[in-house]
Amino acid sequence: MRPTKPSASGRRSFSILPPLAVVALCLFFAPRARALSPAPETGACSLENAAPATVALVDEDLDLLIDDGRRAALTGLEFPPPPAQGAPERRAAAHKRLSEWLTGKDIFLGAFSGAADRWGRIPARVFAAKGEGAQAPLVSVGAALLEEGLARFRPDPPAAPCAKAYLAAEAPARETLRGLWSDPEMRPVDAGAKGSGAALLQRKGMVIVEGKIHGLGQSAGAIYLNFSQKRIEDFSVVISRRDLSILAASGIEPPRLIGRRARVRGLIETGFGPRMAISTPAEIEILDATP
Repeated sequence: MRPTKPSASGRRSFSILPPLAVVALCLFFAPRARALSPAPETGACSLENAAPATVALVDEDLDLLIDDGRRAALTGLEFPPPPAQGAPERRAAAHKRLSEWLTGKDIFLGAFSGAADRWGRIPARVFAAKGEGAQAPLVSVGAALLEEGLARFRPDPPAAPCAKAYLAAEAPARETLRGLWSDPEMRPVDAGAKGSGAALLQRKGMVIVEGKIHGLGQSAGAIYLNFSQKRIEDFSVVISRRDLSILAASGIEPPRLIGRRARVRGLIETGFGPRMAISTPAEIEILDATP
């Protein structure tokens, strides 16, 4: 059975309701609800414009194979690396969770883009029933995985509308070292710690860095946020001047960040010391209150 469009309460109904006794039994044995809220009906990262679909399989890349032949990627999530790169247990846990939850199940699929990526995948947000029974609310699958510590938020440009919701979902797992956050390699790097600059030069893949912004540097084409007085040896963030207006629209203005603490996500560039280029608000969080 495919679900109909959900009501304003975030619950969905079916064209054929199960017998009352079955509904009661399903609700009685449903897992205890977590803090995750039902998916919003409207807004940038909501059920709006999401369409019913059925998941045929969750593949080894943790993409969703839809029964009509499409392939959907849970955009905005970074899963543990494949077994060949280490951490096979964490990768297997994420695959198991997705497979048990979604395989053969009806979902709502919201495409972030009308075009598939270079691997033929639809960048998507996905919503599915949390629990059993006709009254089970629809929740964001991405937010649920982040809350459970099975993935980290990755600032993919198509997922920018979900950045605020995904970061809020990730926070409890990150702060309590739940799931993949129990691995020191997955936690934020303290830019102020001794030797952090040299350590960052060895990092591969997406890295999360936290620290106080000590000063600003400038060149003809970029602004530099320096997280230390040692500008060449230690960590800095590079912002192209052409991206300044995009960041300013979200209240991120480099001159106002001096003395503030920030958390950034991205790849480490090693040509001129450990640097990270950012271009969107989803890649930087300001961690303290406005002075």
